[in-house]
Amino acid sequence: MRLFLIILLSSLLTAPSMEVFGSSHGIEGYSETGCNCHGSNPGDDTNVEIIGIPKNYSHGEVYQLTITLAGGPQEAEQGHRGGFNLKASDGEFSSKDSATYITESGEITHDHSGANQRTWDIEWVAPYSDEDVLFTIAGNVVDGDHQPTDGDDWSLESYTSYGSEVSFYDKILQYSDLLILMLLFGIPLAMLYRQKS
Repeated sequence: MRLFLIILLSSLLTAPSMEVFGSSHGIEGYSETGCNCHGSNPGDDTNVEIIGIPKNYSHGEVYQLTITLAGGPQEAEQGHRGGFNLKASDGEFSSKDSATYITESGEITHDHSGANQRTWDIEWVAPYSDEDVLFTIAGNVVDGDHQPTDGDDWSLESYTSYGSEVSFYDKILQYSDLLILMLLFGIPLAMLYRQKS
């Protein structure tokens, strides 16, 4: 019996782990492929939209974005209602509340509490760059049964915000925090060094 238990435990420990595709705690890496663990194809009447992306972004500007889901299954009175995964080719996202969070790769998604809604407010800080920025988003409208089934519908969308030439002033603004630190600490250190010389 003891030998059987050792063999069983060893096989469980060495068995390949099950791959987890999605979670009520949000996902990353699906903004271009979709939430296909909730069905192999996007929903016909399901839409995900980002409101507030500028046609042409201003360097360093903070933009207020709203993500909304529409269509799909009717909202459940209790339980989860939806989720999203958003990626941008440049710039930085930030959360406005506990319903969203930033992943290690810089994407933004919903947290567990954020799965109980179909609208999220976030911020995006535009980069100091002349490159166009591509936003890709997957939105998932769920029926509240806590199962990734065909009863859920998902959708993909993409947006482009166009860059412009970075001026000398913008380049200075990009490093303004560093310049302030250098002035605050560099000048007193230089004066102290001169006094000791």
